[in-house]
Amino acid sequence: MNFVIRVAVWTIIACLAGDCRLSAESVRGTVSDPQGAPVRGAAIQVLNSLQTTFTNDKGEFVLDAVPAGALTLRADSRNFEPAQAAVEVPQSGSAEILIQFTRIRSTTASVEVVGESTEALAETPGSVFVVTRQEVRDSHAMDANELLRRIPGVIINDNSGPVATRLNIGIRGLNPDRSRAVLMLEDGLPITLAPYGEPETYYSPPIDRMSHVEVVKGSGQILYGPQTVGGVINFVTPDPPARTHADFDIQGGQRGFFAGNALIGGSSPDQKAGWMFNVLHKRGEGFRDFFFDIDDVQGKFTLKPAPAHTITLKTGYYDENSNSTYLGITTPMFRADPNQNPVSSDFLKIKRLSASASHTMAVSPNLVWSSTAFGYSIVRDWARADFDRAPAAGRQYWGVFGDTSVPGGAIYIRNSSLNRNRQFQVFGAQTGVSMQHSLGSIRNTLDAGIRYIGERMDDQQLEGNRFNARTGALRDDEDRYGHAFSAYLQNRFFLTPRLTLTPGVRMEHYDYDRHILRAVVANAATNVDRRAGDGVTKAIPGLGVAYQLAQPLSIFAGVHRGFAPPRVKDSITAAGQTLNLDAELSWNYEVGIRAQANRAIRGEFTYFRMDFSNQIIPGAQSGGATTTLVNGGETLHQGVESSLRVEWSSLFRWPLLFYTDIRQMHLAQAKFTRNALFGGNRLPYAPENTFSFLAGVRQRQGFGVQLDATYVGNQFADNNQTVTPTGDGTIGLVPSYTLWNLNVDYTVQRERLQVRPYFSVKNLADRVYIASRAPQGIQPGLFRQVNVGIRFGF
Repeated sequence: MNFVIRVAVWTIIACLAGDCRLSAESVRGTVSDPQGAPVRGAAIQVLNSLQTTFTNDKGEFVLDAVPAGALTLRADSRNFEPAQAAVEVPQSGSAEILIQFTRIRSTTASVEVVGESTEALAETPGSVFVVTRQEVRDSHAMDANELLRRIPGVIINDNSGPVATRLNIGIRGLNPDRSRAVLMLEDGLPITLAPYGEPETYYSPPIDRMSHVEVVKGSGQILYGPQTVGGVINFVTPDPPARTHADFDIQGGQRGFFAGNALIGGSSPDQKAGWMFNVLHKRGEGFRDFFFDIDDVQGKFTLKPAPAHTITLKTGYYDENSNSTYLGITTPMFRADPNQNPVSSDFLKIKRLSASASHTMAVSPNLVWSSTAFGYSIVRDWARADFDRAPAAGRQYWGVFGDTSVPGGAIYIRNSSLNRNRQFQVFGAQTGVSMQHSLGSIRNTLDAGIRYIGERMDDQQLEGNRFNARTGALRDDEDRYGHAFSAYLQNRFFLTPRLTLTPGVRMEHYDYDRHILRAVVANAATNVDRRAGDGVTKAIPGLGVAYQLAQPLSIFAGVHRGFAPPRVKDSITAAGQTLNLDAELSWNYEVGIRAQANRAIRGEFTYFRMDFSNQIIPGAQSGGATTTLVNGGETLHQGVESSLRVEWSSLFRWPLLFYTDIRQMHLAQAKFTRNALFGGNRLPYAPENTFSFLAGVRQRQGFGVQLDATYVGNQFADNNQTVTPTGDGTIGLVPSYTLWNLNVDYTVQRERLQVRPYFSVKNLADRVYIASRAPQGIQPGLFRQVNVGIRFGF
C-alpha cells in the first residue's frame, strides 16, 4: 500500500473511531498530574472488567456502555503511581469524575525504556515499537526470533539452530552478527558478554518468561548506551503480582521439543513486600541432529519500607548445554538433504549467574531518585571439531561429508578439536534522577544520571586430540579488562500542550587493556607477556521533537550521534600492537508520523537515515564471509518503515475481538559509500524489503485463532555482492523467503482460574530455506514444527 494512502487511511479510521460509539451510560472525566496539569495517554480501566480507554491531549476520557451503579476506575501512567477513584453511574445519562495522580512513579520493579502507555509513546521523539504482553501470550512462540522478526526494521539472522539460543539481530541493515550493533537489555540492564569490550549476545533472554519487549531506534536511546547506533531492545520481565498468582505454560512437539515455564508470586496484604519466582526448562533434539537443554531460574523481590522507598532485588541462573556449531553445510549437502549436521559432536556450554539490587526514592511528588548495583558472570565454553574444505596430503580424517566431486562441496572432519573457552565478569553501578519541573510557564521532565561498568574477560583455547574432545592442551591464553564511565542529561520541554522538544547528551569514556599470556610462536604454544591498552572518549548528542497534530495523529523527528566502542580484540592485535581504532560513529536521522486512537488503532510511519563515518565490521568467525574488514569506512543506510495495527472490534464494537497488524520496511540503501574495494556495493545481510502480516480472531472466552506471515527479501552474504553460491555454501545469494505460523487456542475462565489449551504450527508451509550462510556455511531455517500445549493460571 502506498505510504501516503496509508497515512490517509489512519486519519479516516481515526475519524470513524469517534463516530462509532454506542449511546448508553457513560463516565466522563479528566486526569491531571500532581500540579494539576492534564495527563494525556493515561490508561483508564474499570476494575474487574476488560473496559479500558485512554485520555486525550487535554487529559479527558470517556467510557461508554458502562453498567449503572458503583464502579472503581484505575488510572495508569508511565510517569506516576497508579490512582483509583470511585464513581456512581446513574441508570441513564453519564457521570463525571476527576482523577489526580499524587506521586511520581517509583514502585516498578522492572525497568522499561518506553513503557506501554500511549502517553509515553506520544512523547517519544523517535521510532518505537512494543511487542505487547498480549502478542507474547497469543503467539505461543518457541523463541524470541518469531516475535522480533515481525518488527519493522529488525532483521534476524537465524544461524544458531532452534529456539534462538543466540540472537543475531541487525537493525535497518546493520550487521546482525551476535547483535553487536544493538544495545541488548533485560529490565534496563545489559546482558551481553561484555557491554563495551565484547558486546556479543550469547545469552538470549527466553521469551517464555517475558512480559513484553521494547524496541527504540530514535534519539531517545542515548539514555541507555554504550551502543547508540542501531537501537535498543529491552526484554521486560513481570513484576511481582499484587496478590498470590501462579501461571504455568507447558508445550511439546516434534523433534523432541518440550518447554515448561512456571511463574508464581504474590505480595503482602499491605503491598509492602512482593515476590516472584520463574522456572523454565526447555529441551529438544532432532532438528539437524541438534540438541539443546536449557534451565533458567529467576527471582524478583520488592520491599517498600516506607511509602516513598522501593527496594528491588533480582537474581538469575541460566544453564545451557547444546551441540550448537559454527559449521553449516555445503551447497550440495543442502540440495541433497538440508537436515544434515556433520559435527553433531560439537558442544557448547553457557552458564550465567546474575544479581541486581536497586533502590528508588520519591524525594518529592515530582522527583524520583533511582540507584542500581548489578553484576553477572558468564561461562562460554565451546568445543568444535577441526575441519578442512579440501583434503590435505597425508592427513587422516575422521569423516568426510558432502560431495567430493564439487570444489568445496565436501567437509573433511579431522580427528582433533579446538576448545574456545571464555569467562566474563561484569559489574556496575548507576544512579539517576527523573524530575518534573517548570521553567516559567513551561513544564519539563529532566532525566540525568551516571554509571560505571567494569569488565574482565578470560579467553583460552585448548587443542583436543580427538574430534569430540572437550578439553586439551592450552594453546592460547589472554585476559582483557575494561573500565567505563558514562553520564547522560536529557530534558523534555513541553513547549505547548501539543509540542515537546527533547535535547540530550551522553558522555562515554572507556579504558581497556589486553594482556596476552600464551600464544603460538614459531608453530609452538609458548608463554609470552604482551600488554597494551587504549581508550576512547566521546560526546553523544541528540535532539528530538514531537508534535500532536490532532487526536490521534502526531509527528516526530530526531537526530542523534551513533556510537559504539571498538572491541578490545579488534583494537589491540595478538602481537600486542595498538591499532588506535576510533569508535564506530554515525549520524542518525528520523522523521515520522504516529497514530494512536485508544486501543483501536496504533500505527507508525518513519523515514530513517544512518550515515556512518567509519562502520566497523569485526573480524570474528561468527560473521562468516563478512569478516574480511576491520574498518568498513563510510556507509549509508536509509529507507522507510511502517506499522499499522487495527483492533476492528474496538472500532466498531463487535462482540468478537478481531485485529490485523501490518509491518513493513523498505531499505532503499544499505551500501559502502567511500571504500576502495567495495564502494557502492550493498552491505551483507541487509535485505531491501521485509514485510509481516498478522490477523487474529478471538472470543472473550472461547476460541482464538492467529495467523501471521513474514517475508524477508534477498540478501547478500559477502561484501562483493556475490550471487552464484560457492560449493562450500559460505558465499552466494541468500534467497528471499516467506514464513507462515498458525496458532489456535481455547480459553476457559472460571473466576480466578484460567485454562488455555493451544495448538501451533511454525513454518506452516514447511518452507525449506537458507536462514544464513554464516558463520561457516549454509544454516537452514527451522522446518515445519507442530506443537501442542496448555497454559493455566490462578
